[in-house]
Amino acid sequence: MTVLRVPVAKAVIDWAVTHGEKSQEELRQKYQLQSWISPETDRDYPTFKQLQSFSRDTRIPFNYFFQSEVPHEKYGFVNFRTVNNTTSHPSRRLIETIHTMAARQEWMRDYLIAQDDGHKFKLPGEFTRRLSPEIAATKILRLLELDDKSSQHATDEVFFNQLRMRISSLGIMVMQNGVVGTNTHRPLDVAEFRAFILADEVVPLIFLNSADSRKAKIFSLVHEFIHALLGDDEVLNVSPDVDVAHERWINQVTSNVLLPTKRVITTLSDSLSIEANLKQLSHIFHTSLVATAIRLNTLGLVGNREIIWATIIQRRSLELRTKESGGDFYNTVVSRVDRQFASAVISDEACGRLPVNQAAEMLGVTLKTYAMTAEKLWQRA
Repeated sequence: MTVLRVPVAKAVIDWAVTHGEKSQEELRQKYQLQSWISPETDRDYPTFKQLQSFSRDTRIPFNYFFQSEVPHEKYGFVNFRTVNNTTSHPSRRLIETIHTMAARQEWMRDYLIAQDDGHKFKLPGEFTRRLSPEIAATKILRLLELDDKSSQHATDEVFFNQLRMRISSLGIMVMQNGVVGTNTHRPLDVAEFRAFILADEVVPLIFLNSADSRKAKIFSLVHEFIHALLGDDEVLNVSPDVDVAHERWINQVTSNVLLPTKRVITTLSDSLSIEANLKQLSHIFHTSLVATAIRLNTLGLVGNREIIWATIIQRRSLELRTKESGGDFYNTVVSRVDRQFASAVISDEACGRLPVNQAAEMLGVTLKTYAMTAEKLWQRA
């Protein structure tokens, strides 16, 4: 019986080893990589089955191995990024998540255009980086209809859901997940990215890494919303305390939105210590302790010592925080997808314009769980 062997370009193998999900050591122990890279005879090439296995292990698309040159992946804005001041290649988990979201965005774009040929994402007047952070924040507060009572008595979860619904209602898809698809063995790493935005003239898409804390997700959601208004593609991979030049203005606007100067000053209590005030403000405004301390520092109300204190307390809290249970399956699925997108998918499937298996795939569920998922999503739309 003839064994099918496939010649693969050395550059492609090297690229897959470097960019794949498994370590170089793991791959070299399992595969004869040196023979594949420097074959002396045709028998040194990988078999078709070996190449399929190698594709699964590296999470590199199988068709890439039939190219003569290193693959050029579409989203150049994540090719080389800085994570905590270290140059890093994006993981396959991030790349796959971006591809999945881009496919959903493309479908939603076509759906909206079919409903209205002239459909475009409407920007709220002139919104540019030339605006002061205070004026830009005022525009956003009006746009999102956030007033003094919007967050005062809400939990972090309720406030996050309010923000998400208002942003979605403006025509921006808001998705979230803490794993790749439904694979709990492939969690998304907050250290690599917190969120990303795929800009579009018809329907921008914001994705949040739900492995992050609720307060961090609130900050990321507002941060990426500002990028959407500017029409930027971006992967957010730094905390509010990291001063990156091109993110500085965005972070300043975000802080002004979530921690408006007048409300912050009037909320401060003379009867509380500085540390107690920071904790109270963090609770009321749904911002992390560090983001709160930085905001008060810019207002001249606390010093660097309080930022260091907040960082220590916050890190200790994160270390002690136990992993949350997965909860109800359907509630988890429903939380991952944008409501406007879900309504469009369910509507098209119900009308017979979209095959049910494709609808299930787009909502990130199986055929078996599609009907119940659709019912849950429809109830919340």
